[in-house]
Amino acid sequence: MSRQRTRQSRGITLIEVMVSIVILMMGITAALMVVRKTAQSNRRTLTALQAQLIAEQTLEDITAMGCSPTPPCGNLAAQDRRRYTVWQTAAGELRQTQPPEGVVAREYEVAVDVDSGAIPGSIESGSAGAPAVNRDLVSGVAGSTGNVANVRVSVSWVEAEARAGRQVVVLQTRVSP
Repeated sequence: MSRQRTRQSRGITLIEVMVSIVILMMGITAALMVVRKTAQSNRRTLTALQAQLIAEQTLEDITAMGCSPTPPCGNLAAQDRRRYTVWQTAAGELRQTQPPEGVVAREYEVAVDVDSGAIPGSIESGSAGAPAVNRDLVSGVAGSTGNVANVRVSVSWVEAEARAGRQVVVLQTRVSP
């Protein structure tokens, strides 16, 4: 006769419970890290998109002015080297003045650069663009520069919690009458 051994079920040991808890906590921690990084990425993307919209609106305002025929693009001279600060609130409001204490808002610095051969001193360090805005438009005719201006809008901000230094969005176009 053979005797079968019977094994009684004694349940789960304390060590098995502890190992299960540790594995569960590691999984929860990993999931929370993914959620945190996703939220940071979404915030960075939203901030960059808001900066792009600010640059786009500024560029559209300037291009709507067009270039005056005489003096060539003279109406854009006041826009060259213009810098100002705006604040975008959490509610989506774009403010020209610093919001009161307690209002959540991100500060953006807007810088406008206008380059035109017709505006003296506007082409810094010879950065006339490609093709150059101060080139002769009629082959072989010196002084036949066109009535064209290169307009560049830079919007920058600081992301203290995620990246070091200023982040920048730059939009550029050409304006003519």
